[in-house]
Amino acid sequence: MKPFAAAVTLIAALVPAVPAGTATVQGPPAGPGPVQAPGPGKAPGSGHEPGVRRLASARDCPPAGARLRSRDTDPHGTHDDGHGHGHDHGHGGDRAHEKVREGGRNDLTPAEAHSVERELQSILAGLGLGKPGAPQPGAAQPGAAQPDPQAARRKAPRVTVPVYFHVLHDGPTGNLSNDDIRRQIQSLNDAHGGKGAGADTGFAFALHGVTRTDNATWYGDPERHEQTFKTKLRKGGAGTLNLYSADMGEAMLGWSTFPWSYRANPKMDGVIIHPESMPHGSIENFNLGHTATHEIGHWLGLYHTFQDGCAGDGDRVADTPAERDPTNGCPADKDTCPAVGADPVHNYMDYAFDDCMNQFTKGQGDRMHLVWTAYRR
Repeated sequence: MKPFAAAVTLIAALVPAVPAGTATVQGPPAGPGPVQAPGPGKAPGSGHEPGVRRLASARDCPPAGARLRSRDTDPHGTHDDGHGHGHDHGHGGDRAHEKVREGGRNDLTPAEAHSVERELQSILAGLGLGKPGAPQPGAAQPGAAQPDPQAARRKAPRVTVPVYFHVLHDGPTGNLSNDDIRRQIQSLNDAHGGKGAGADTGFAFALHGVTRTDNATWYGDPERHEQTFKTKLRKGGAGTLNLYSADMGEAMLGWSTFPWSYRANPKMDGVIIHPESMPHGSIENFNLGHTATHEIGHWLGLYHTFQDGCAGDGDRVADTPAERDPTNGCPADKDTCPAVGADPVHNYMDYAFDDCMNQFTKGQGDRMHLVWTAYRR
């Protein structure tokens, strides 16, 4: 992703005043009973409000964002760049083209990641979460102790993150039901709880409230109006997840802020997802809720598994093999780097289809806890 300080400055210059006619309603915290939220009455015999799951309009040019749908649904990992040229991510894919197509909202350059890691290590050292030994690449200073990957997890093995879900909608269009929201939270808890092939990260998510905002402008162009609606709607502090849903067009799936951006821009902190990427949504191959899983991984401090490609320090997690190119589809034999280990195509921090994603690693869980302790506790 591009640095958020620059992004926020640009957005602030472009965002107009809050449009007239906006109404926001806060739902009560989730409990044993259903989360109550106002809206149209439910259609007879259905569990959804009328109009839920219908899209507004698609834009030809998607904004820069973290996770995009592929142009095709080739399960073997190829895609067409729109000019008749296919790129095979499993065998010599075009990394530069992929970055342009993605927009880079959640990509960091090696220099940016190096700077982030220097700051992180300095903070962790100050908290006493280091161990003697040679410093890792990007250490704050020569001879500094490297962070102990499991130190934060030993102190707080379980973290429950409060969640406020902000439904942006245009009348009935995009007005998610309470069941839609609960299914998304359950999907997150399954992914972080190690259900399937993955490790238990030690994180869980609890729904504390729902807001609904009927505003066609915000719903239909969330990147342009991001600062406006986040400033008005965001709740809680650094450790509170604010999850927003809005229509970002045919190509975009979602984006997130990183933990280290919170101090400079606390109101911009949070995750935005396409409502049709949630469980039971209409986006083919991306409708099991793992766009939120992926983006919240960034919110917890994880990089893409293809960070830095085959060279450099990668995603700073020892048990995710190096990966040159993002995954498209669910290829069986993708291995883009000479280092030991095939590409982690099933990892939530890659770009595979939702039904191909099934794991965080133990090392990713350890990193989440370290970053949480440094920036979100």
